[in-house]
Amino acid sequence: MSLKIAYISDERFPSIHTDTQQVMKTIDALGKAGVRVDFIQPRMWQHRGKSIDARMRDICEYYNIEGHFRIRDIPFWPASDLRAEKLFHGILAPIKALMGKYDVVYTRNIIPLFLTSRLGVPTLFETYRALPDTNPKIFRIVKKASLKRGFIGLSTHSEYARQVMVDNGIAAEKIKTIPNGYDPREHAQLPDRDAARRALNLPADEKIIAYTGQIRADKGVAALLDTAEACPETTMLIVGGSVSEVAELQKAAVQRQLSNVRLVSQIPIREVPTYLAAADILILPPSSLPLQSATVLPMKTFTYMAAGKPIVAPEQPDTRGVLIHERNCLTVPPDMPSATAVAIRRILSSPSLARELSDNARQDATQYTWDGRAAKVIAFVKEKLARS
Repeated sequence: MSLKIAYISDERFPSIHTDTQQVMKTIDALGKAGVRVDFIQPRMWQHRGKSIDARMRDICEYYNIEGHFRIRDIPFWPASDLRAEKLFHGILAPIKALMGKYDVVYTRNIIPLFLTSRLGVPTLFETYRALPDTNPKIFRIVKKASLKRGFIGLSTHSEYARQVMVDNGIAAEKIKTIPNGYDPREHAQLPDRDAARRALNLPADEKIIAYTGQIRADKGVAALLDTAEACPETTMLIVGGSVSEVAELQKAAVQRQLSNVRLVSQIPIREVPTYLAAADILILPPSSLPLQSATVLPMKTFTYMAAGKPIVAPEQPDTRGVLIHERNCLTVPPDMPSATAVAIRRILSSPSLARELSDNARQDATQYTWDGRAAKVIAFVKEKLARS
């Protein structure tokens, strides 16, 4: 049984936001697996004169994907900073999907879910959030939608988020944990550490702790500065964020007199693995703030693992089962810079431990590719359709 899926998103593409990368990597992998995927999105105002082919090239270049899907956008109200398109697109996209006779509508957006589930269109909803805790009003809508005939299931990115929603009343059989992943192509034939540093003009003799990703306050980046202060003998390399965000973080580092912090603004997705290869240790912000702010099992977890480097991460329920202390990482109590410093120094002082953690992380990462994720989505959808 081949599938025809309408993926509805009200986001703007391409965009620096991580959720847009997750969408594009997922639908491209689905298309690669043989699913016909129509990507229904609002057209951006600045793209109103661009052809579909040109926009497809832009998206594929930005997200480093191959384009195994079709763009089917709605030009009724161009996407802009007013974000009014979220309402109009949320209403019109389900109608477009209904006319297209798709097997399934797949979305992370609440308005399409509300409409398609009531119209009887088979709908798969996806979320990374533990909605009862972070978005209780949205969760109530999702819970009601889960009782409608059009609702075929809900996929979460972590077992933690799944369990929270089961505990709050959504039937367990309707929810499937399908973690995100990484693209093996982006990690193939990477340079070794010294060659990567030469390519990036990074010092050969420094002990580099690297973080890549968004640098907003809710991502816990302040904890990275705390770590840099607790480990002055290392260099904290922080890669990501807009020019203005980088300037703000640099200002904070200067105010704290941290001379061991290096900042690099946002880079193309395909360049991230080279920065990972240049590091001695990769770090997830050792803070409780990201999970409190709805960042659940961050996507960088999988690219970190695939990089085959020692990882230091906070002990949090969302990463449990993926990051395993003393196997593929060292976990530390969040918000305790001294404990983070102990873990970092332990890795740096023990090449055998560093090698063991690195090898295990790379091996464990093979469970979490985008192609593997697509296969799990397809299996879940087919199972639910067969029962409906």
